[in-house]
Amino acid sequence: MSTTEETTGGSSSRRFDRFRRFLRAFLTNRKGLLGTILLGTIVFISVAAPLIAPYDPEAYGVGTALAPPSAEHLFGTDDLGRDVLSRFLYGGRISLLVGVVSGVVATLAATLIGVPAGYYRGRIGRWITTAIDMSLVFPPFVLVVVFAAYAGSSVWNIILILSLLSWPIPARTIKAKTLSVRENDFVESTEALGASDFRIMRQEVLPNILPVVFANGILQMVYTILMEAAVGFLGLGDTARISWGTMLYFAQKQAALSSGAWWWMILPGFGIVLAAFSFILVGSALDEVLNPRLQRRTWGDD
Repeated sequence: MSTTEETTGGSSSRRFDRFRRFLRAFLTNRKGLLGTILLGTIVFISVAAPLIAPYDPEAYGVGTALAPPSAEHLFGTDDLGRDVLSRFLYGGRISLLVGVVSGVVATLAATLIGVPAGYYRGRIGRWITTAIDMSLVFPPFVLVVVFAAYAGSSVWNIILILSLLSWPIPARTIKAKTLSVRENDFVESTEALGASDFRIMRQEVLPNILPVVFANGILQMVYTILMEAAVGFLGLGDTARISWGTMLYFAQKQAALSSGAWWWMILPGFGIVLAAFSFILVGSALDEVLNPRLQRRTWGDD
C-alpha cells in the first residue's frame, strides 16, 4: 500500500472514530436520546402515513360529521366526516418539510453572512453588519403574512418566504461568535503565514463555531415550524395541502371548540408543540456534546 493510500485510510479512520464518539456522547445524553426518539417517531409516522393511516385523509363521509373519538375513529372526524387522525398523519409531512428546509436554508444564509461580518474588520465588516441590523428592523411575521398573501400560498412559496426572512437573528449570533474566535492566536498565526481570508474562515473559524451554527439551525427549524403553523392557521397557507396549520385553520373556521369538537384542534396543536419540543431537546443536546466548555448537565443530575 502506498503512503498516500495509508494517509487517506488513516484520515478516514480518524473521522469515523470522531463520529462514533460524537454519536455515543449524543445518545448517552438524556435530552439527546429523548429528543431523537420523539423526533424520529414524528418523522416515521409522517413518512409512513400512507401505510398506517386508517382512512384516506381526503375521503368525505368515512364517518359521521364531527363524530367524537371512538373505536372506529380514534380522534374523531371533522365537519365533512373525514378522519382527523389520518389527516394529522399526512399533515406532518408538510409541517416538517417547511420547517426543516426553511431552517436549513436560513441557517446556511446566516452562516455565509455572519462569518464574514465577524471576521472582516473595517469597512467590509461594517457594511455587512449594517445590512444585518437593517434586516432586523422589519417584523418577520408581518412580512411573512404580507408576502404569503400576495406571492401565493403554495408550499414552496412559504418555504422561500420563511428562508428569506429568518436569517438575520442567527446571522447576528454567528457574527458574535466569529468575533470571539477571530481574536484567538491560532487565527492570527494563520494570517501571518499568508493564508487567504477564505481559507482562514473555512479551516480555522468555521470549525470553532459549528456548535453555535448547529444550535441556531435547530432553533430555526423550531421557528419556521411555528411560523408555518401560524400562517396556516390564518388561512394564508396552501389550504389545498394538509398541514397541521391548515387543520387548525379549518377547525377554527368551523368553530370547533364552541361546537364541542375539541378533538379537531387538539391533535394538530399537540403535534406542533411536540415537534418543536423534540427539536429543542436535540438542539440542546448537540450544544452540550459539541461545546466542551459548556457544563454538561442532564436531567436528574445533582
